[in-house]
Amino acid sequence: MLSSRSRAASFLALAFALAGPGLHADAPATPAAAAATPQVPAPVPAGPAPWVLGIARFSVESYEDPRSALEDTLPLLILSDLRSLPKRHTPDAAAAEAASLAELRARFALGTDLASKLDARALRFFDPILDIDAWKDGISAADKQVSTAAEKLEAARGNKDGAPTPPSKDQDAKLWEGNEKGQLIDSPTVGLGQAAQAAKVDLLVTGSIDIQSGYALIKVKGYDASLDREVFSWKSYCSIDDPGPLAADFAERLENWTAGRPFGRLELNLNSASAELSVDGEPFEGSHPVIYAYDDEILHLFASAAGFSSRATAVDLALGDRKSMDVNLEPIATGNADLTTDPLGAEISLDSVPIGQSPLSIGLDGSRRIVLAQAQGRESQTVILPESGDVQLKLDLPPTDGLGPKGRILAAKDSFYKTFGWFVLSIPVTALTYGISNAYDEAYTRSGEPSLYASTQISSYALWTAAAATGTAAVFMIIRLVKYLSTAH
Repeated sequence: MLSSRSRAASFLALAFALAGPGLHADAPATPAAAAATPQVPAPVPAGPAPWVLGIARFSVESYEDPRSALEDTLPLLILSDLRSLPKRHTPDAAAAEAASLAELRARFALGTDLASKLDARALRFFDPILDIDAWKDGISAADKQVSTAAEKLEAARGNKDGAPTPPSKDQDAKLWEGNEKGQLIDSPTVGLGQAAQAAKVDLLVTGSIDIQSGYALIKVKGYDASLDREVFSWKSYCSIDDPGPLAADFAERLENWTAGRPFGRLELNLNSASAELSVDGEPFEGSHPVIYAYDDEILHLFASAAGFSSRATAVDLALGDRKSMDVNLEPIATGNADLTTDPLGAEISLDSVPIGQSPLSIGLDGSRRIVLAQAQGRESQTVILPESGDVQLKLDLPPTDGLGPKGRILAAKDSFYKTFGWFVLSIPVTALTYGISNAYDEAYTRSGEPSLYASTQISSYALWTAAAATGTAAVFMIIRLVKYLSTAH
C-alpha cells in the first residue's frame, strides 16, 4: 500500500498532467500514461551560451503584383543592416517570468514522471501470478520508484517556494547560423514554439506582407522562446520597389530591442582585410568591427596589419551615439623592385591592378605581391615580388607561338613520350642481337669452323648497331625530358 505522502503526490501529479498542455509551447495534450520516460532537461554547457536571434522568411497574405518577392527580399535586407548585435539585456520582469515558466515546466516533467511510475505500478497487479515472490518483488520495486518520483516532485515544490527572484542578465548575442550565411528560417507552419526549438533560436522574428495598391503592409512579430509568447509586434508600410528604408528601420528596432537599454554604437571600416583590432587593450573578436558601449566612454582603439603602419586613436562614444569611422592603415615601404622587360613598354599589373608600363619601380611593403607583364604578340609573364629589399627584375616575354604555356607543356610532354617509346622498343632489339652474337661467338670458339667466323662478325656488327641506336634514343630521351621539365617549371 502507498503511504499518505505518496497518495498526495499522485493527486499532484494528476493535476500537473491536466495542466500540462499550457506548459509546453505548441504541444498537444497527451495522457500522462503516454510518457514512458521522464523529460530530462538538456545538459548545461560548460560556458554561457550566446543568445540567438533568428529571422524567418516572411509570409505573403495577398498579391497584387505577382512579380514581388518581398517575402525573401525584405528579411534579407534586414539581415544586411543587422550584421552585428549588442549584448542581450533581459529585464528583471522578463527574467523572473522566464525562470517561473522554466520551473513550471520542470515540475510538470517531474509530475509526468510520477504519473508514469504510478501507471507502471498499477499494471503490475494485472501481471499473471506465476511466481508469487517475483510478483511481490516487482510491486516493491514499483513502490520504490513511485516514492522516489514523489520525493523529487515534493522537493521541487519546496525549492520553488523559497527561491529568490532571478536578477536581470546580459548575454552575448548573435544571429542564427543560417542568417549569417544569408539564409532564412522557413516560415513556421506548425507553431512558433516548435519552429524556434527546431532552429535553436531564443527570439524568432516572423513577418507577413499584404500588398495593396502598389504598397506593402508589413507586420513583424517577435516570439521569445524562454517566455513562450509574443514579445513585440510592429507594423509599417513600404514601397514594393524600395523596401530598403523600412528594412533599415526594422533592423534598428531589433538592435534596440536586443540591447534592452541605451547604448552607443561605433562601426569601423578597416582598409586592410587582415587588420587586427583591439579595444581598450582587449582583442576585438567579432566578425564585423562594430563596438557597443553601455555607458559614456572614451574608446582606445589600436589597429595593425602585416605590411602596414599601425594606428592608435581614441573615440568619445556617448549613449545614443551612432558613429561610423574609417581606419586607414598606410603601407610600409621596405624597399623597391626595379622592373624591366624585353621588349620595353610592356603593360604591368600589380595584384591584377594596372600600374603602368615598363621600365618602372615598385615599392615593397612587406607583403608578397604578384606582377603580371603583357605585350602585344608576346607571351605574358608573372613574378612574385619579395617582401622587402632592393631588387632588379627583368622579364623576358617570348614571341607567342599560338600554343601558350599549356600548349608548350603538352607539346614537350608528347615529344618526350615519343622518344621514351623508341628507347623502350630498342632495348629488346639490343638484347636479342646480344644473345645472337654470344651464340655465334660460342659456336665458333668450340668448333673452329671458318664458315662461322663470318656469321660471328655480322652478329657483332648488328649488336653494335643496336647498342648505338639504343644509346642515341636514350640521349634524345634525356634531352627531351630536360626540355619538358624546364617548360613545365
